[in-house]
Amino acid sequence: MLTPHLYDPVPTVSQRGTLTAARGPGLLIDWDPADIPDALDRLAEQHPEHFTGPDALPQHPVPFRMRLLDAGAPPPILIHPSVEQAQAGFIREQARGVPMGAGNRNYKDCHAKVEVAVAVSPVSVLSGERNPATLREVAEGLDLPWLRSFVTFQHESPSHAVLRMTRDEQQRALRETNFAVDRATNPTGAVADTVATVRRLRELFPGDRGILYAVCMNHIHLEPGQAMVTPAGCLHTYVSGQAVVLMSISENSLRVGLTRDYVDTGELQQVLREDQPTPAPLPVIPVDGFQDRIPLWSEDLHLGRAVLDDTEETVQLGRFAIVLSAKGRAEITVGGTTTPVSEGCRVLYLGDPVQARVRGPAQLFIATRR
Repeated sequence: MLTPHLYDPVPTVSQRGTLTAARGPGLLIDWDPADIPDALDRLAEQHPEHFTGPDALPQHPVPFRMRLLDAGAPPPILIHPSVEQAQAGFIREQARGVPMGAGNRNYKDCHAKVEVAVAVSPVSVLSGERNPATLREVAEGLDLPWLRSFVTFQHESPSHAVLRMTRDEQQRALRETNFAVDRATNPTGAVADTVATVRRLRELFPGDRGILYAVCMNHIHLEPGQAMVTPAGCLHTYVSGQAVVLMSISENSLRVGLTRDYVDTGELQQVLREDQPTPAPLPVIPVDGFQDRIPLWSEDLHLGRAVLDDTEETVQLGRFAIVLSAKGRAEITVGGTTTPVSEGCRVLYLGDPVQARVRGPAQLFIATRR
């Protein structure tokens, strides 16, 4: 385990960031947590006096990744395979000898990925497939022949039908969609959401099949502080706004649309189920006057949100914790060392559980392994 230690806080520079020594029970490390576990190996090698043995740091001491996502440029529509699909796909690509870093490599590991988003500003999310009634409302409200045929015959899900379209069929459906959106006047409900989303995406991704998926996907609006979970097997992307996104550590993501990168349509036909799992809201539980708690996919993981002014407050850091400033600049103090956390930056804490002092004005997210 990590041992408590006392020493002068003399910063040292690592390969990927700045290491700040804390007077007290741990270390605050300013670097990209995606560097784990290599960063932790370097830390143990450079400062062996603070660790009790080769097993002091597990391979994944922080079994999640957290980042601030800005959908000013919407990311690709993605789908994460289930654990069964990931295991089969990983073994299959290993047997075929597909290099791990190859552009056509879909499976980097054998794990599923869950994704939790907490809105920092108003956020528009596309996630999962709309129910038949909503799809019918959009098809009739916009008079979309391609969508009406899918809803009427129901021989397969609209997402699967879009995936199986030929290039000519895609372009015809996109022309129909653009024409319908251009003539829409005073739309309401799901039709209004569709019109706004198509108008935004076609400016950024003209001619992209992802626009057709967007018509078929749930349109979810999150206000600041609201949270949702996207399970494995669910199409998703973010259309606008800022959110803190927390994910399990799997690297398995298949691109579906809104991208110029490689899209493996054959593999997507296997991964994209007819009955996609449904995204769901997550409760945001008030803790005190400035903190909320958001439940995660495992009971030993904790995500907290702290809205700070310039008054000093106290937050709990577990043995391994990531602190991210989603809005504003904060200061975090452990023992006798104070470390600034600029907007969009992260600090990794390693040490025994501790009460850290924090000050804003800022909006901090603290993800901890208990």
